[in-house]
Amino acid sequence: MALPDFPFQNVDGPSFTHHSMIREYLMAYAKHFNLHPYIKLNTLVKRVEPETTRNGRTLWTVTYKSLETKEEITKTFDAVVLCNGHYSVGRVPHIPGIESFHGRRIHSHQYRMPEIYAGKRVCILGASWSGIDIALEVSQYANKVYLSHNLPEQFDSKMSSNVEQRPGVESVLGNVFTFRDGSSAEVDDFIYCTGYKFTYPFMSTKVEIRTNDDHVEPLYKYLVHMDYTNLFFMGLPTLVIPFPMMHIQAQYILAILEGRVKLPSSQQMREEYEIEKKSLLDQGILLRHINKLKERQWGYYDELAAAANVPSVAPVNRKIMEHVFHMRDVDFTTYKNYQYRIIDSENFSMSYCKPC
Repeated sequence: MALPDFPFQNVDGPSFTHHSMIREYLMAYAKHFNLHPYIKLNTLVKRVEPETTRNGRTLWTVTYKSLETKEEITKTFDAVVLCNGHYSVGRVPHIPGIESFHGRRIHSHQYRMPEIYAGKRVCILGASWSGIDIALEVSQYANKVYLSHNLPEQFDSKMSSNVEQRPGVESVLGNVFTFRDGSSAEVDDFIYCTGYKFTYPFMSTKVEIRTNDDHVEPLYKYLVHMDYTNLFFMGLPTLVIPFPMMHIQAQYILAILEGRVKLPSSQQMREEYEIEKKSLLDQGILLRHINKLKERQWGYYDELAAAANVPSVAPVNRKIMEHVFHMRDVDFTTYKNYQYRIIDSENFSMSYCKPC
């Protein structure tokens, strides 16, 4: 799912492409639009501080450090867009007795190659996208994979024969893992696929940012800080089509900065947000899952696009994503082997590709 103004070029094979091709695509995007003069590489942001002028306007002082020269520089900006991502600081829940386990244990953020698990008994905690993907990769080499999760029901989708689903891990004693149903298994390696923390270590304490239960507040439209409307949080929603979503978010931010979108007052934004949050909680959606938009993403795109007076995501994108989810529910082992091609705004073609 490319950015709308720069399609993927000459991509063969499955649409679930290797991360190296995504990197090449982003590098080509930056080159095509001559973005490199506006990017500072090897630079660490140290502090982001709001400053109020005499006329009540908020400006932002940003202090950053060159990792090459070690020089610290402070500059002032009219607005700040936070694009620091949310897949860098892994969330590692405490498990009673885990300190007694002497095998290898890592977070999925540290996972690189499945070959090191050859002949091992591996427990993977968490069964979202990374948990399932890693379980399938590791199962090609491991003797046994225990996919441990707390979902209400086990998956019906096809998996490798040496992958066994178990409930969440209750406790650990040495290399024996006890699960919440009372069963146990001996484990050689353990992988946490338990999500990530939202972190903003550079942000001033003057700015309220709550990240309780993996949910960021106080934000309007998952994007705009309700107290500082020139502070934006890019790309927070998950279970979305990332590049098209961030393209629309960028257009919405631009419309705000240019005055084409008039935001409600801080109080009105909070009231609107609380009504929406209560509605979602009443539907049984946990607070930490509110930013998992999935089927709610399409209305979100339409709303931002209409406000900014820009095109929304074409219906064909929804059809492709829904088809991917269907194929995933049928067979975890093959759903990534399909190539999707957009024909027009409503239609797409699909073909099976032999995996590499």
